[in-house]
Amino acid sequence: MRIAFSSLLLLFSAFAASGQDTVLVDKAPAAVDEALRARVNKFYDAFVAGKYKEAYLMVADDSQDKFFELSKDQYKGCEIIKINYTENFTKATVVTSCKRDWRFHGSTTLMTFPLTSTWQVVDGQWVWHFVKPSMVATPFSPTGFIPVNPDGTAPSAALVPPDISGAARGILSKVGIDKSSVELLSNQHSTAVVHLRNDMPGEVSAKIDQPAIPGLTVNLGQTKLQANEQTTILFEWNPGPSAPTINTRQTVQVRIDPTGQVFPISLVIDSESKNPAPSASPKK
Repeated sequence: MRIAFSSLLLLFSAFAASGQDTVLVDKAPAAVDEALRARVNKFYDAFVAGKYKEAYLMVADDSQDKFFELSKDQYKGCEIIKINYTENFTKATVVTSCKRDWRFHGSTTLMTFPLTSTWQVVDGQWVWHFVKPSMVATPFSPTGFIPVNPDGTAPSAALVPPDISGAARGILSKVGIDKSSVELLSNQHSTAVVHLRNDMPGEVSAKIDQPAIPGLTVNLGQTKLQANEQTTILFEWNPGPSAPTINTRQTVQVRIDPTGQVFPISLVIDSESKNPAPSASPKK
């Protein structure tokens, strides 16, 4: 249970980081963009400091009641990761990555959450404006998001399912390799390929722990995989003066972040194949 839930916490951070590039519908004038960023940063700085009255001063008049109703979480820090401008740069949707403590079953974990807020210009100032959300982020959905209920709340069963361990295993199973062992012929140039795939809605990164064997190289095609992306792990053996013919069995480990998964690949380097091709059937 602990391992599964920890993996889910890490996945939340992965989804939050999946949109790190600032996106503009049209490139906003520098003065407009700077003014919005300053207001958004000041707004969330108030949450970091626990001074919510200061954030209230930046709320639109028609959204003040809703601001009072919303829960007030104290964050450890926030950073703007995406901005979409509309209506001639007088309205904007801002995605902010905020860190705060998550307490669950007696343990506390620092997590990163994506927070979406809407802003509009009123009397020459950017103000926070409440818009009822239509989607909410969750690692339990294949797309990473689920629609909210008509009253604006998120379905609790979808956010935290009853069998959280099973849900965690289901999510982690979406990252994997297509084979767990490879062979290379040590008396000639030899290659083998393993495919690594990410079917989760968020980005994952991979790195390889490989044995230091002269003549052996293991190359990862991509170190970062977006949702539904695949890459190759190329094993290559080049015999030579510094790489004599050897017979050895090693383990190459593929490490995945932020899930913490480790995929061991058994590597055999031998002068004879352990799985020879089947001989042709005799002609009748």
